[in-house]
Amino acid sequence: MDRINPKLFSWKKLRPAFLQCFFASALVGLTATISNASPYGTWLSKPQIMFHLSNGTLDPAMQRMRAQQYRVVFLDFRNVSDLDQQKVARAARQSQLMPVAWIQSPQFRSLSVRQLIDEGKHTDGIQVDDHYFANYSLSDFYALRSQYTKQIFCSIQPFQAAQVPRTGCNQLDVQCYSPVKFKQCVGLADRLRAVPSLSTQNTLGYREQMGERSFNVFLWPHTDEFVVRGPAQNVKVTSGSTGL
Repeated sequence: MDRINPKLFSWKKLRPAFLQCFFASALVGLTATISNASPYGTWLSKPQIMFHLSNGTLDPAMQRMRAQQYRVVFLDFRNVSDLDQQKVARAARQSQLMPVAWIQSPQFRSLSVRQLIDEGKHTDGIQVDDHYFANYSLSDFYALRSQYTKQIFCSIQPFQAAQVPRTGCNQLDVQCYSPVKFKQCVGLADRLRAVPSLSTQNTLGYREQMGERSFNVFLWPHTDEFVVRGPAQNVKVTSGSTGL
């Protein structure tokens, strides 16, 4: 190896260029960290599902979700026929999304363990949310866990942290829907090793503060109304209390 001639090599001359390169690399790394938050799951309400089924826009909707880097779609299948449930689940899988049955208001329907399991018969998992934990006991949850062989996604409001099962949730998310308490909610999610769920209307704009965390978004497609072009041209759907 040739030796470096000290008369030709000057560290003082090289240092400015070296520092410039170093800080540029550090900035790139910092930017990557800041923008590395990634969407994980999102929800489709029953009105959305029925709209897409009626207008032939289900496949494009699922493809758009996957293009936005979502991996899981939580589906409100209340009073949706078995055939339509199968269509929706198949469309999700074809777009490389995991279909999960979102168990809405089980207490009003007095769902048993067997009925809860039946809700997810066409999907790859079920989600029990804050309504479930407010009305069913931990022993109810463990009975469900012992009999259900697929994944269970658990979703709570921040004040329900003490109700989180010690085991059995394949994923836990905390509903961070309040802008005022957003930082505290994300901190709670970190302590629980949970995924923060953002609200389209209230906290989705804070996603740039998520660092490297994954996050869920309630609901999709993140607007109160949207236009779908397809068999029914220029049909506008307006959201209700659940986002759409």
